[in-house]
Parts: sequence; structure tokens; C-alpha cells
Amino acid sequence: MKRWKKWLYDILLAVCILVFLGSGGALAYKIMAQRRNDARLEELAGLLAQPGNAEDKAAGDQNSESGAGSAAAALEAGGGTKEERVLDAEELRKQREARVKAYSRIKEQNGDLVGWIRIEGTKIDYPVLQTPDNPNFYLNHNFDGKKSVYGAPYMAEECDLSKDCRNILIYGHHMKNGSMFAALDGYLDQTFCKEHSMVQFDTLTEYGDYQVMAVFTMNAADPDNPIYDWIFCDNEEAFDRYVAYVKQQSVYDMGVEAQWGDYLISLITCEYTHKDGRLIVVAKKTGKEESSRE
Repeated sequence: MKRWKKWLYDILLAVCILVFLGSGGALAYKIMAQRRNDARLEELAGLLAQPGNAEDKAAGDQNSESGAGSAAAALEAGGGTKEERVLDAEELRKQREARVKAYSRIKEQNGDLVGWIRIEGTKIDYPVLQTPDNPNFYLNHNFDGKKSVYGAPYMAEECDLSKDCRNILIYGHHMKNGSMFAALDGYLDQTFCKEHSMVQFDTLTEYGDYQVMAVFTMNAADPDNPIYDWIFCDNEEAFDRYVAYVKQQSVYDMGVEAQWGDYLISLITCEYTHKDGRLIVVAKKTGKEESSRE
């Protein structure tokens, strides 16, 4: 009897050890995968900082001396003389244009690249990909096309940047480690929104700034949700209905209006207060909307 108990004890101990080692191995693998993913994205971001020619180098030198962040901060604060603020704006414009030119280096590594999404003060600083013929491919594949739980921010297949896309839809995972689009959670707090009111989305041909106008959550599993009828905003009626809906659903009023002729971006990630919940941050493009209105 004692031998039988010892045998059972040894089996249970072995099982516990195997479970412990398996859990530890899985955790180690997860940590290593996270580090590899972060390192790869940092490598890609680093390519944007490498001067490729004399013009890029000049813009890079300006960036190292004053910094795009400091220039933007000075503009927002309204500090300095009018001439200094104009100079800051000019430096910032050159830096942004230099980044757009540098996207060709990223495009060489993945032809699916369509743009770059960035929100200062958050971890959101990523290439945006699109596979019109293979929808949701980057839901579970990384930038290099390898299977990954992190996926990569990607644009809806219905959005065509070569045409008049009025509402750019970009999806990203809500990762527990705070990467990908997890930072969008912050927009549920009005103070956070005021401090991060601008979203930068650059295409491969021009840079773009978008001002946040609404943030809301929804149940994506509800097929009767009216948002599905208007979300692509391909005509004036759909655009107006979408704007009215998102402003009505927004957790607070940001005081930003939009009308037909403006361009929007909608950032979409998971959220967990609804079954199959989604968090959506909607922003309006600034600076060029007047000239683009029909």
C-alpha cells in the first residue's frame, strides 16, 4: 500500500513539474515574442530617422536640433514670437515631408504598406498595411507576414487611398502589454483626449493630421447596428448620418464638427464592456478640408 501511495505521489509530482515547466516555457515564449515584435517595429521606425539623401539629412539635422515634438509643443502653447512660431511650423512641415519620403524604405520591405499611424505620447507609432484581396490577413500576421497574436495595424479592404476615401478605417489589436491600439482606451477619459487630441496618419504621398471628434464603444456582433450602413461614408447622406451617429454615441462632446467635404479616420480596437465589443476613435482631417470640399 505504501509503495502504491509513493508511486501515486511521484506521478502527481511529475505532472506538477511538467505543468510548471510548460507554463514557464509558454510565458518565456510569449515574452520573447513580445520582445521580437517590439524590436522589429523599433527597427522599422529607425529607418525613418536615417537620412537617405542631402534633403532628408537636412530635415534630420533640424529634427535633432529642435525636435518635431518640441516644435509641435511650441505651436500648441503659442510660445515665442510670431516669426518664431512660423519658423517652427516650417521646420515641422519639412520634418513631416522627410518622413513621407522615407516611407519608401519601409515599402521596400513590405509592399502592403499604405501609411503610418502615430499618436504622440502613446505607443501608437506603427506602419499600416492593407491586403484588399485577403481581408483581415494582418489580424493575425505581423509586418513580415508571419503568424503573430499581435498582428499589425491594417486598413479595411474597402478603403482605397487612390480614390476619394472619406473615412479611413484602421484596425489594431488591444494588447494587454499596452502595444498596438491598447492606448485608444485612454480616449475614454476627456483629459487624456485633450492632451492627445491629434492623430497623425501619413500615406505614402502626404502627411496628415486629424483632430479627435468622437470616441464610443459598441457591440460589433449586433447586425442591426445602423453604423454598418454609413461607416464608409461614400456619399453625402451616409457621411452626415455617420457623423451624427458618432457624435451622439460619443462619451463626451469634443466640440469638433464635420461636414461633407471633410475627411475622417476611424481607429478601431477591441473593448471588453460589451460582448464582442469595439472601441472606436473618430478624427477629422485638418488643414486641407476647405480646399477639398465639393
